[in-house]
Amino acid sequence: MLSANFKRWAVSQAVVPLFLTLLPHCAGAQAANSPPGEANEQWAGRRIVTLEGFGDYFVSKGDGQPQLVKPDGLGVNIVAVAKRVDGDHIWIMANGAGDKPVGWVNKKNAILLDDAIPYFTSLIERNPKDWDAYLRRAESEHALNQRDAAIADYTRAIELHLDEAFLFLRRGREYRIMKACPQAVADFEQATKLRPRWAEPYNQTAGVYSDCPDPTFRDPGKAIAFIEHAIALDENPTYLTVLAMAYFRSGQLEKAVATQKQAVESPRFPPGYREEGIRQLHEFEAALADQKH
Repeated sequence: MLSANFKRWAVSQAVVPLFLTLLPHCAGAQAANSPPGEANEQWAGRRIVTLEGFGDYFVSKGDGQPQLVKPDGLGVNIVAVAKRVDGDHIWIMANGAGDKPVGWVNKKNAILLDDAIPYFTSLIERNPKDWDAYLRRAESEHALNQRDAAIADYTRAIELHLDEAFLFLRRGREYRIMKACPQAVADFEQATKLRPRWAEPYNQTAGVYSDCPDPTFRDPGKAIAFIEHAIALDENPTYLTVLAMAYFRSGQLEKAVATQKQAVESPRFPPGYREEGIRQLHEFEAALADQKH
């Protein structure tokens, strides 16, 4: 994993001038030796790239011991927003979770997004078969809206590690952002083949069939089938909003209203998405009212 590569890289730089050896350590090394106020100023509110896992983070168990969380969806990404620094912990935000950090990552396993692309490029130059470095550079490029570069790096990572479903999910999401619906669906479906019990690729596939900009590619029936499969695997309330939209697209307005209401009323619905979810519910209700009149 990258943490080992990071150590090898740091050792290899010992022969170059001191100012060059400090560059790859970026903010992590600086913050580790900074007073708490300076560390928070350096990290808080800025985006970081984690050097291990696929969006993994730690929380405290009841006995105070750390517990590793491996999110199955996209609530936490490899690129995350730092909320604050507490010793060796960088507390991070989650998509749609509101203002409270969900947990922390170790400072030694994170790098500031501003420094990430040169860092991962240096790893790739030393080991062109380091698929993990390609993935993290792609994630960094994605975060910086460098779409073509991200696609190229996701593709290279896939070529080096064909059996990793996460890579297909991430490239598929990039294709979806670029409105390349057939390519997105192909990647999501490959992810389901590699990891058939993972709900997120089914959710993403449903989203493409529901909202593809090309109306000839949209298929509400397929969208409903895929999102129902996702919900059967994971009762995530955000998946209900995808099902509600698929019902809406297919003209099943009463089901759309009922399903959207079930989603936003769930205590597990992400706070950061609640306002948008309620707005969508009102739109469905208005459409249903018009239909009845």
